[in-house]
Amino acid sequence: MEHFAYGAITPALALTLSFLGCLLGVYIAARSRASSGGSRARWLTLSAVAIGGAGSWVPHFMALLGTDVPNSVVRYDVPITVLGFGIAVVVYCLGLYIVGFGRPSLWKVLPAGLVTGLGLAAVYSTAPLAMRLAGTVGYDPTTAAAALVASVVGATVTLWCVSSVRGNRAFVVAAAIMAVAACSTHYTVMASVRVDATPSGTPVSGAGPLELLTPVCVLACLLLSVLAYTTVGFSVRQNTASEEELLRRARDMYSLATLHRAVATRHEERDRGSTAVPQ
Repeated sequence: MEHFAYGAITPALALTLSFLGCLLGVYIAARSRASSGGSRARWLTLSAVAIGGAGSWVPHFMALLGTDVPNSVVRYDVPITVLGFGIAVVVYCLGLYIVGFGRPSLWKVLPAGLVTGLGLAAVYSTAPLAMRLAGTVGYDPTTAAAALVASVVGATVTLWCVSSVRGNRAFVVAAAIMAVAACSTHYTVMASVRVDATPSGTPVSGAGPLELLTPVCVLACLLLSVLAYTTVGFSVRQNTASEEELLRRARDMYSLATLHRAVATRHEERDRGSTAVPQ
């Protein structure tokens, strides 16, 4: 199996998309810290969509488009391919809910990373299961075990970054680490795949890579745009609310100062009237 059939373009696109998705996910998770209850759960769910969908599954599939098998066409089963997206979002929801409520700690990150990592290994394994080609697909047990470890380590590092980092520079560094972890896990899983090509002349069913490229690109742009708009919109609303609160306080202070002046003036007039000597 050739993993770089189109050169460096597919891994570069995968790494870029993963970085953007993870960066949005980190920012959204940071917003959740200012909320509680259902509001925090909604922010963490959006973060899971950003990291699991845009930051993990989309680049995983983009890198997969660079895969080729000599002597056989490669097609994909669409329902199984889409299933990976759903699994990625769900497992990151579980992991983020574990680390996102209460105070962050190592004892929360480790089990959350284990659960999320096992789920991500399943996500990356859906790609070989979705492949349709003239031959059979299997796994090398040793490399598959290494891929499972890489998936758990990558998920743990990702959840630690999401729950612990503070500040814009730290967000960018964390997103870069998360993107490298996601792409490394993908290529480790794919390195465990073994294909026994047996051309039979029978047409291979399924969707071709180029047929899936357009909808995946549209999905990536839509996810990144909606999540970015949500984050920016929240920041604008938060700033507007802060400005309105400052204006309200200024009006209240002005009204209070005006009232004090009126009362003081009335007392002064009364004092002058009581001390005046009648002629």
